Amino acid sequence: MEYIIVTFESTNFAIQAESVLKSRNLNIQIIPTPREITLSCGISILTQIENLNKIDELVKLGKIRIKEVYKYVKDEVKTLERLRP
Repeated sequence: MEYIIVTFESTNFAIQAESVLKSRNLNIQIIPTPREITLSCGISILTQIENLNKIDELVKLGKIRIKEVYKYVKDEVKTLERLRP
């Protein structure tokens, strides 16, 4: 299964993004930020990779502020790949 993990500069930005994404009926889950990614904010958002374009659009419109986006593949071995700076 392929997902994305969206990271944030602060917990406040993560909570704001959660509200915006849920208001647009996107299926998201708040998760602890994996240590392999960053230590700057303790929570991130996990969602299906199909939602990446919608998230990019919301960033362009200034509706949410993100730090980075990682592709997360959950198979026998979990892998992370940074997609957005």
